[in-house]
Amino acid sequence: MAFVLKKTTSFKWTVTVEIPSDGDYVQETFEAVFKKLPRSTFNELVDQGDHAALAGLLEGWSGLQDENGKEIAFNSKNLELLCDDPCAVRGVMNAYIEAIYSGSRKN
Repeated sequence: MAFVLKKTTSFKWTVTVEIPSDGDYVQETFEAVFKKLPRSTFNELVDQGDHAALAGLLEGWSGLQDENGKEIAFNSKNLELLCDDPCAVRGVMNAYIEAIYSGSRKN
């Protein structure tokens, strides 16, 4: 298949959030819809901080829930809440970097 160079596309990817708990980590996941950004744009967003980076990378999500198990909608208010959680920020950034720079997954 030929490679088609596109400026932007989007893709779904699983985000794993590792939450510290009693000397170990609990892993929780949700699906993110990421924008595939030019490297220069990605670097600029990262330089602007967590909120700018996540706002620039994310187009949506599913499977993100509140403490009562209710689905959290993707909107600017909830994105700000996500950006305030350092574990979530690390998970989102790691997932994007894995998706873009790690190549194919092995089964």
